[in-house]
Amino acid sequence: MATAPAHAQSSDEDGLTLSGALRVRYEMLEGQYRPALPSRDDGLFVQTAIAADYRSGPWHLSAELVDARGYWIDAPGATGANEINALELSRASIGYRDGPVALTAGRLHLNLGSRRLSARNAFRNTINSFTGLRLDWNGPNDDTLTAFYVLPHTRLPNDREGVIANRVRWDRESFDLAFWGAHYTRPDLFDGITLQANVFGLNERDGDNGATRNRQLLTAGARLHRAPEAGTWDIDMEGAVQTGTIRQSLAPNAQRQDVRAFFGHAEIGYSADLPGDPRVSLMFDIASGDDPRSATFTRFDTLYGARRWEFGPSGIFGPLARTNIIAPGLRLEAAPASRWDVMALWRPAWVHSRRDRFSNSGPADPSGTSGRFAGHMLEVRLGHWLIEDRVRLEAGTALLTTGSYLDDAPNAPGFGDTRYAYGQMILNF
Repeated sequence: MATAPAHAQSSDEDGLTLSGALRVRYEMLEGQYRPALPSRDDGLFVQTAIAADYRSGPWHLSAELVDARGYWIDAPGATGANEINALELSRASIGYRDGPVALTAGRLHLNLGSRRLSARNAFRNTINSFTGLRLDWNGPNDDTLTAFYVLPHTRLPNDREGVIANRVRWDRESFDLAFWGAHYTRPDLFDGITLQANVFGLNERDGDNGATRNRQLLTAGARLHRAPEAGTWDIDMEGAVQTGTIRQSLAPNAQRQDVRAFFGHAEIGYSADLPGDPRVSLMFDIASGDDPRSATFTRFDTLYGARRWEFGPSGIFGPLARTNIIAPGLRLEAAPASRWDVMALWRPAWVHSRRDRFSNSGPADPSGTSGRFAGHMLEVRLGHWLIEDRVRLEAGTALLTTGSYLDDAPNAPGFGDTRYAYGQMILNF
């Protein structure tokens, strides 16, 4: 059930492979939950991707140009550098394979494991890109190990005027922000269960990106996963702990705090062996929030992960995130007819810490008197492939009802429930 443009999938055969995708999406939101923004927001977002892969023996050259633009953007509004990144060389790398080992250098993407901590974005208009080195190893039991040291790209422009104008500026990378680590996968460990384990590091300092909180984070986690299959139960259990240090503010002389944060995901699903391949799943997510009274910083940082498939549409909506949250959930999926798919998702959400902000950009109540319940998030999505794997139409709607936290926090906008809808067309070529 694809929900985003496909990108280049290079074959193992020698030669040149060209591919591309065009996605056009209109988004509309009413009842803004973010403070200091108007009640209504909308925009037309266009992402164009053109990719080329060339293989010759052990060598692999790869490049991808991504043009992410927005039109009819309100000012002020929720659209920023996460949605606009005009004419960017997102991938440009050279790789060499020697038996089970492959080394890649240059601009690249990192789609690792569950994608909760490092992902190529599927729904968001822009894509996480990095510059650096990646080493891949394939073991004798179909196990794999990926190790990397990369510099994350800072998307430019990041000023309001430049974003609205779709100004073309080359993204910036520097050693002031480094992302490194390793990810291991062992399939069919037992009873169809795949084991994944990872260690990721993030090192940040003031420099080309201006004042920062100088994050020095180490994130270690593991996952047990069994893929959905007709007539069987599937599971997805993942957790991670985060340690390190962070400054209390952007001020250069701000006191440093120790970091102690965590996140966990638990999901169990069943795929019925019936026409339409219906699947129902129960899930639970928890990610720690911060208490400003504590000397330790405890808000979980999801690094470069994606969230759309678990927390609803991102884009100008995106109220739920893998930070300061407690959220059970129920998801229903089916393919009722050839080339049609439908999904429904319900997630009630509480803040883990009542003194921390809601999500990444929502209201906050440092006094802790607004309770914990944020509200209910409900989503419905319908998709249809006009031409299988080539042309897809998709539409969806979501609702965030306001609980006590979103109603009573001191800086809550007071617009009531948030209503969101989108429609998009995807053309793969």
